[in-house]
Amino acid sequence: MTPMTDIAARPSSRRHWLKSLCGASVATALGAQLAGCGGGSGGSFLPTASAATTDPVPTTGALPAKALFPGVADRVFLNSAADHPWSQLAADASTAYAKGKLGLNGTNATASAKFAALINADADEIAYVPSTSMGEYLVTQALGLPQSGGRVVTDALHFTGSFYMYEQYRARGVDVVTVAMDAGYRISLADLDRAIVPGTRLVAISHVSLYNGFTHDVKAVCDLAHARGALVYVDLIQSAGAIPVDVKAMGVDFAACGTYKWLMGDFGFAFLYVRKALLPRLQRPWYGYRQTRNFAAPILHVYPLDPPGSVPYESVQIDSVSGYFAGSFPATAVEVACAASIDWIRSVGVEAIQQYKQPMLDALQAGLRGKGFQVVTPPETRAPIVTFAYANAAQLSTRLAPARIEITLRANHARISPSVFNDLGDIEKFLAAIGTP
Repeated sequence: MTPMTDIAARPSSRRHWLKSLCGASVATALGAQLAGCGGGSGGSFLPTASAATTDPVPTTGALPAKALFPGVADRVFLNSAADHPWSQLAADASTAYAKGKLGLNGTNATASAKFAALINADADEIAYVPSTSMGEYLVTQALGLPQSGGRVVTDALHFTGSFYMYEQYRARGVDVVTVAMDAGYRISLADLDRAIVPGTRLVAISHVSLYNGFTHDVKAVCDLAHARGALVYVDLIQSAGAIPVDVKAMGVDFAACGTYKWLMGDFGFAFLYVRKALLPRLQRPWYGYRQTRNFAAPILHVYPLDPPGSVPYESVQIDSVSGYFAGSFPATAVEVACAASIDWIRSVGVEAIQQYKQPMLDALQAGLRGKGFQVVTPPETRAPIVTFAYANAAQLSTRLAPARIEITLRANHARISPSVFNDLGDIEKFLAAIGTP
């Protein structure tokens, strides 16, 4: 029995709640939606409203992990796609690191290898970068863009922050094509097929859209792009840690992922994945001393007792992903916290995390649609984002604030993003507070 079917079979209190909020039609829609869902593994990850008062500090993968995230104990936080709260594990790791630094014995956490395992990459295919956007920028620079010209294909559901970069590249002669959403608020493979013509250099997409959670079939995109001679960059910030990611099975060439969302890290610390077989085709996008094998003991000809030489310095470059894209040490204080979070995510299992959230997403979809909101998240979406269009959505804060409910409110849309500490009780409270359009 899947978690979704398990909910449909529960006592009628859940149906009664749906009927009282938005009519029998929504209860019927949710029952049909849940009964028709497949996949998953039993009901052990089923969220319950009562768990808030009984959940101990987890030492295993038990969900919901409410006690592990004390910062959200006094509110209904449904905004993890914006900035995920830290767990107590991350805070403890950061505190231990700070105490070590006080004693001059701080250590590294090697979070890159943990992230590599999370997305099925090789450990030497990961480099540290300051942000997802910087990772994408470095990829374009490694390809010689914008100077070398050519076509770049992106889409309307890619990260909006990337639009600025490609706008500037377009002004410098790059043929930038942005594929529009279709009527179902998706990016169709057929539209990408028409845009990715021979001569396309790069296809840049988000695995999961920050706007509405639309999730690309990345393997299909990569197969299409590779058949036309193009490489593929994938923004993983809304997928890694939230839904399963396998960059090798997908055929991804480049990917970047900040850690402050579903990896439960912080701003200013991100990972860049580069398929290492591509290195001979790339140029170093910048130069930093950690791209060398001898940065700690360089060959110098400038100080007393140095051997004579015709140049002041001699380096030995590293021909690896880190040797191309790294440059300096990462933010270690953030790294240790992120490493602790990734350890916990892997101990629970990303598939289990995804299955746990699914009943909440189904309830949001059915509840909002039944109330008459314009939901722009495709019904089949399994990423933990549900979005509805709403003019001047900030005005909805007056409905949510009294119940201490937090979601993302943009100019013309609202986004709800439950995480591992949420349960169906939180969804009930949100749907009750949001009212009708």
